[in-house]
Amino acid sequence: MRVCPAILAAVAAIAVAAGCDRAREDLGLPKRTDVAPAPAVPTGTGVVGEDASPVPAPVARVRTTEVPKGAAAVVAAPGSDASKLEADLDDVNLPLPKNRPPVLDESDAEADTPRLVNTVLAEVNGEVITREDILGPLRAQMRQWRKECSTDAFESRVRQVIDMRLRQAISQRLVVQEAKAKLSEEEKKQIDTMLEANVKTMASQAGSPLQLEAKMRAEGLTLAEARTKERERMLVQRFLREKIAPEVHTTHGDLLDYYNQVAPQRYVLPTKVHLGLILIKKSDSATPAQAQALAEAVHSRAAGGEDFARLAQRYSRDPMASKGGDWGLVTQGAFKTQEVDKALFRLQAGDVGPLVETEDAYYIVKAIARQEGRTIPFTEVQAGLDDEVREKKYNERVQKYIQELYERSYVHVMWNNL
Repeated sequence: MRVCPAILAAVAAIAVAAGCDRAREDLGLPKRTDVAPAPAVPTGTGVVGEDASPVPAPVARVRTTEVPKGAAAVVAAPGSDASKLEADLDDVNLPLPKNRPPVLDESDAEADTPRLVNTVLAEVNGEVITREDILGPLRAQMRQWRKECSTDAFESRVRQVIDMRLRQAISQRLVVQEAKAKLSEEEKKQIDTMLEANVKTMASQAGSPLQLEAKMRAEGLTLAEARTKERERMLVQRFLREKIAPEVHTTHGDLLDYYNQVAPQRYVLPTKVHLGLILIKKSDSATPAQAQALAEAVHSRAAGGEDFARLAQRYSRDPMASKGGDWGLVTQGAFKTQEVDKALFRLQAGDVGPLVETEDAYYIVKAIARQEGRTIPFTEVQAGLDDEVREKKYNERVQKYIQELYERSYVHVMWNNL
């Protein structure tokens, strides 16, 4: 089956070029037999590659929900150091190239479709980052997106993923190089010991090492690849914590400023009333007078202290009648009938309000309980805010540090391969 050029431009550029034979077979393309070798790049030249944009591009936020579950499971395995400060490398605002169409080789007459020429996306101090590094773990998701999305939507979505993951890969590569150079051999041994314990735990949970390997292959990674990625992540996080965490401090003023910023959304709690309701429809009675008489009689019994839930079960036509007319706690404005909403929030706990009449029904309203609104004071949340502010400052400092690494490193992004 031949693939039309429009689809090829969107799909082959991001799935086929990564050297993914399975993805090629899905598209009916021949298996790739050529991989252009990465050119030698001088290390530590302090020069930014000429194909890298000198102006930082805005970050396209695509969160790590797209990362395969197997890899994420290794990261979160018991015994890891993820409970401490964790640098968010997604947010590092490194420059990325402008969007350009892929470079295709149409010279091979025997090929059914053109092939992508080069798979190297970036070089970082002589180390390369390829399409396979960026998109290889996402094959399963990409096949699903291709089924769900139009060609344009698919291309846009994958470019967003490339944008986030390439920034992250460049950031991680810069810090991995520093970590390998500056962490002691003893620290590296500690990380290796912790990693092996995590892998053993994951293998035990999967049933066996072979079953863990099969699970990860189904999600786009080998166990060896996942182990390498996790070791690098652990190196990065340990190195950054040792270097940057001691520089991060919070003051009482920092916490108070942050509290005032987030309090309206998080700490101002509205008044809530536990609503009991009996609905009597006018249309259920032969005449309006009979409907009114029934409503007044039921209201009188409820106001006199008779069991409200039993009255609701017997007389109410409300959806919650079988539950005794119990609507649970509601905030003001939540109940769609405004007359009921207004009557309810005038009541104190235990009160039955006046009979409420609308065009087609009567309502008997009870405030079963009442929770008054309040603002949670700063002193009650100060400890949690300290963690949030510290993490925020830590990641800001991490971003600054990686920018500094970038400025003195050789980073060459290959525009034509994106």
